[in-house]
Amino acid sequence: MNATETYRRALGIALHDLITLLNEARDYLASEKYDLAAIGTLSALSDKAEDLKAALRLYTRAKHQERGAK
Repeated sequence: MNATETYRRALGIALHDLITLLNEARDYLASEKYDLAAIGTLSALSDKAEDLKAALRLYTRAKHQERGAK
């Protein structure tokens, strides 16, 4: 597996984690009893977004390097 594939996989995982977090928060809010749980879940949103941004940067950089090497 080359660097581009590795970073693409990391990007997919980071995106999945962010979507999972948002779905959990939505489910908590839908129950109407767990507003605080939704808030607590969303408090991790910033960290998950940073993970996604970092994975996207690494993947983008690897794709540019890959294109430059050809």
